[in-house]
Amino acid sequence: KIYREHLYRKDDFNMKDKWTATWGAAMLTAGDEQIPKNPCLCGSTLRQQIRVSIGGRSLRLALSNEYGNGDLEIKKITIARLLSPSSSEIDVLSARQLTLEQNCSFTVPAGKRVYLDELEYDVSEMEDFAVTMELGAVPEVLTCHTASRCSAWIVSGERADERIYDSFEEMTSWYFIAELDVTAAEGSEVIVCFGDSLTDGASVTTNGFARYTDELSRRLRSDPRLCRLAVVNMGIGATALFRYGGDIAGTVRANRDILGVPGVKYAVLFMGVNDIGGAQSDISGELISHYKSVISRCHANGIKIYGATITPFKGNGYYSELHEKIRLAANEFILSDDSGYDGCIDLASIMCDPSDPQKLNDCYVSVWNDYLHFNDSGYCRVGDEVYSFLESKIK
Repeated sequence: KIYREHLYRKDDFNMKDKWTATWGAAMLTAGDEQIPKNPCLCGSTLRQQIRVSIGGRSLRLALSNEYGNGDLEIKKITIARLLSPSSSEIDVLSARQLTLEQNCSFTVPAGKRVYLDELEYDVSEMEDFAVTMELGAVPEVLTCHTASRCSAWIVSGERADERIYDSFEEMTSWYFIAELDVTAAEGSEVIVCFGDSLTDGASVTTNGFARYTDELSRRLRSDPRLCRLAVVNMGIGATALFRYGGDIAGTVRANRDILGVPGVKYAVLFMGVNDIGGAQSDISGELISHYKSVISRCHANGIKIYGATITPFKGNGYYSELHEKIRLAANEFILSDDSGYDGCIDLASIMCDPSDPQKLNDCYVSVWNDYLHFNDSGYCRVGDEVYSFLESKIK
């Protein structure tokens, strides 16, 4: 693989410890199907992949054990360039060891998130990286992002330095890695895409990088005016804005997953369908109230926030006359001039069947045929629409 050379001059970079997130994932607890069993994580080596959005001259990695019921023991952790998303093979010459307070082995306490030491490392836009951990003791309750939509590889023993694994347990979750930041070029900023499974990319092709945020990042990289805008996906599938989820309900975790992202300047809020789908009465007023809460918190922190209308779901079990009434009321608010949003992306109008606006267009329906989630082409269409909106909105 030939790696893209850095296109920035040295004096383009802000060297005042201004960190900008180039990748991130929203953390929660692993369910049983996300817990590796053969081998388990304890005493094993875990190699995970991430694709960055923007580049930088140095990096730092955030590790999360915030839901763990015991300390997480890291015996060794490295970062290297990954040669292909579908393979565990790394460029061994690019591998570097990461440390915490200059320690090569360390523990992440239960309930905590830590930032590892800064590492001087040239990161180019859209590069694929492997983070490899040799693990000791691992909490019974795992902190992870349950659906990474890409492969992770687990092998027994201490094998972080190996180029490739020929026998492994393959999972599609991110464990403990929560954020990768870079010292980016002056003027770099972050857009956080915040939502549920439609942001998280449910049903996309594994290792295809087909979430709407992946397409958005590709489009931004090809735009000389917006190429320094990083994209961070903070979607969590099967979560609601306010009706359930506890500390991972959108209105609660917005403080962590929007306001807490280094370099955040913009946010897209595309959420509410799961609140609607289980509602037993008209919750449109409550839904709007929580939209306003997230909007006001963003504005108080200097973040512009854009609302995305809720896409139709006729043909899914969520659909009823009551639920459609709530969806339309929520979308009317999002589209209104006095919503408080800094702009609106009308996804409902572009994703619907032109002959039946209550239903997704057949060409965008997921491989599950559930008339709620999108297929790869549908997510691509959303990414294109969000890009077109940003192109016209950001000066």
